[in-house]
Amino acid sequence: MFEKIKMLFAILLLVSSVTANADLAIIVHPDYQGGELNEELVRQLFLDEHDEFPSGHKAEIANHMLGSVDRKNFFEYVLKMGEAQHKRYWARKKAIGKHGSPKELRNYEDVLNWVAKTPLGIAYVDKKMLNDSVKVLLTVAIFDDI
Repeated sequence: MFEKIKMLFAILLLVSSVTANADLAIIVHPDYQGGELNEELVRQLFLDEHDEFPSGHKAEIANHMLGSVDRKNFFEYVLKMGEAQHKRYWARKKAIGKHGSPKELRNYEDVLNWVAKTPLGIAYVDKKMLNDSVKVLLTVAIFDDI
């Protein structure tokens, strides 16, 4: 009996330490010619601290809807903030006369379609959901506990 308990404990310990990798792809229109991006510039674009691609063209931003795993991961790993902090951030921006937070899209299909149809659009999706209708500019590795 004691051996079975030790084995169960070992299995639980192993499972709890495994991580899942759900890389996020930062995506743009397939004809994008706006220049190279890094995580910091993506963060600045999505927080309206900078509104242009390196080419000087104004970026159009889209987020996933509230509750999306991709949104949670993007906010945590790229924006470095949670949902509540993001909401407060945009409330302050609106209070000083800036426009509101980025457009929100319902699901992967909507995100991919919007980016494919928006020449200066930028968004993010789980890398596993990509298709050839968009161009990947940057991949962000996401590691979460299972």
